[in-house]
Amino acid sequence: MTRPTNLDVFVYLRKSRKDVEEERKALENNTPFDTLAKHRRELLELIRREGHNVIGIFEEVVSGEYLSERPEAQEMLRQIEEGMVEGVVVMDLDRLGRGDMIDAGTIFRAFKFSETLIITPTEVIDCNAEGAELLFGVKSIIAREELKQINKRLQGGRRRSAKDGKSITRKPPYGYLRDQNLKLVPHPEEAPIVRKIFELVAGGHGRQAVVKHLDSLGVKPPEGDLWEQSTVSHIIKNEVYLGHIIWGKEKHFKRNGKRVRKKVPPELWIRHENAHEAIVSQELFDEANTALRGRWRAPTRDGVGLSNPLAGIIKCGVCERALYMTRTADRPNPQLRCINPRCQSIQKGVLLPLAEQRVLQALEILARKSSLSEKELSASLQDESDDVVETKQRQIAHFQKELAELNSMRETAFEMLEKKVYSEEVFLQRHKSISDKIKEAESTISRLQSEIEEELHRRKHQKTIVPKVRAVLENYYSLETPEQKNHLLKSIIEKVMFIRKKEWTKKDQFEIEVIPRFPI
Repeated sequence: MTRPTNLDVFVYLRKSRKDVEEERKALENNTPFDTLAKHRRELLELIRREGHNVIGIFEEVVSGEYLSERPEAQEMLRQIEEGMVEGVVVMDLDRLGRGDMIDAGTIFRAFKFSETLIITPTEVIDCNAEGAELLFGVKSIIAREELKQINKRLQGGRRRSAKDGKSITRKPPYGYLRDQNLKLVPHPEEAPIVRKIFELVAGGHGRQAVVKHLDSLGVKPPEGDLWEQSTVSHIIKNEVYLGHIIWGKEKHFKRNGKRVRKKVPPELWIRHENAHEAIVSQELFDEANTALRGRWRAPTRDGVGLSNPLAGIIKCGVCERALYMTRTADRPNPQLRCINPRCQSIQKGVLLPLAEQRVLQALEILARKSSLSEKELSASLQDESDDVVETKQRQIAHFQKELAELNSMRETAFEMLEKKVYSEEVFLQRHKSISDKIKEAESTISRLQSEIEEELHRRKHQKTIVPKVRAVLENYYSLETPEQKNHLLKSIIEKVMFIRKKEWTKKDQFEIEVIPRFPI
């Protein structure tokens, strides 16, 4: 078809795996380049030559196979379906997607039903034209097969590297460094820590005790800022610390756009023993794993139901993790406490009956609002809500005026580009600055509108709050099992935040904040 001109368009930029590989080789040869920058210049030149108006630039920073892995593409398709533009300028059709036929169908339908053109430097595709669906399908199948071949070569290279005893993980295991030949060498600071972990576990220490010991020493964990029990387990079970490289324990594939993990039988694993220097001996490794297996306990027992009516409801006010119920032989009542090691030095636990009683007392206080007559309640809510709503409506009017001015400034930037007053670099900087301000203004307007809706919703449903709370209080004590009580509380409570500082010595000296599921 004839190449169109003067259209409102999006620009979509994405690296392919081939681009990533070429950039890596260029970097090794000391001739680095940026693929996206090169494509951006070519597409902007095309846009300027054909007189299109750039409405938005979507730049994908990841090379995802499926649409579900590419947030920029998802957002672009959503705006395309809303009729925001007349065309999308892209380097090639396969840049839009190399996923399965489901993704191809999603992309095709979005362009077809919105009557949006796909514009590349070599062709223009109208998804409503005769034979377009066949052309789109054939091109998608070819792109998909190319991707399969690329993946096959990559997997073959990984298998060969594993057989040669090379480390091909995303980053080297904790305790090791990786040299230029992809061989592992002990980390001078982390390797002693790994050896100490094995010694502690082999000596009878549990994972929690190991975590506390490492935190007390100020040792930085492999990821994040907090050692976890699962991290200790992973280290103890990992044969890499014996000097072995094992690859292929799990197979990863995608189903319906989601990554699925499947275990592979041990006989199919690729093993290279003594591939690098070991951090622990076989004897120490076996002792630590035997001790770890001996300490393992199942979290629940078959046939035992929920025993904590506040399970999943009451949370630590410091880290917001759910409190854990524990029982000890010297205390008749179970206790709730946060098992985060850092929180244990900040606040204490609480007896379950006391926490349960305090939550019910908070609900009773809320129920006492029924002493207000319906007329008084409505009047108090009306006066308060009207002021809030009017204030937010004035703010929305202000940001809408600002939004109109920003849109005018963006149109001026397009004119400056067409008149060559702006260079491409200056235009992109100016366009991004204005677009960011527009997004911020739109986000603020959207937030204010949501807050108005929430305020009106709160006013509408305020009258029903007290009856719901009173119904829970009336039925709570008649229920027989903690599980039934838990379900009843969750019907009106979103969560309960708990605080009990170390210096608070009395058993009932703690604070809670009840956050209901409905607005109050």
